[in-house]
Amino acid sequence: MSGRPLHDIARQDQTLAHLTAAAQALMALDRAFKRLIPPAMAEVCRAVRIRDDELVIHADNGIVAARLRMTAPGLLPQLAQIGYPASKVKVKVTLQQARPKRAKWLAISENALDGMEQAADSIGNPEVKRALARLIAHHRRG
Repeated sequence: MSGRPLHDIARQDQTLAHLTAAAQALMALDRAFKRLIPPAMAEVCRAVRIRDDELVIHADNGIVAARLRMTAPGLLPQLAQIGYPASKVKVKVTLQQARPKRAKWLAISENALDGMEQAADSIGNPEVKRALARLIAHHRRG
């Protein structure tokens, strides 16, 4: 696979070049919008586009959407000053499915557990010694 940068590849295809430029413009709008709102809110919403003088924002849940409906119109003058003019705001809820958390899994071989057990005998700190014993016991059970 080639290690060429995307902008080099995009220059060779006009359609891809337009698509890349449009995507970069939308990402810049989103970054500009997120700089104007609290970081916690920025994590759960996206400025999607400005079309027909309307800023469209997607929120991950109804609570964020309600807050954006109240506060976003006040941000429009600031966005216009930095090159994103709009006079209206539309906020849509786009529920995000929670990604399942990967189970933490670590396999420690019996030889390694035996070595840890021997090393635990030389540890002077009783708390560390107990913690290591619990770790060893946990991995021998599972």
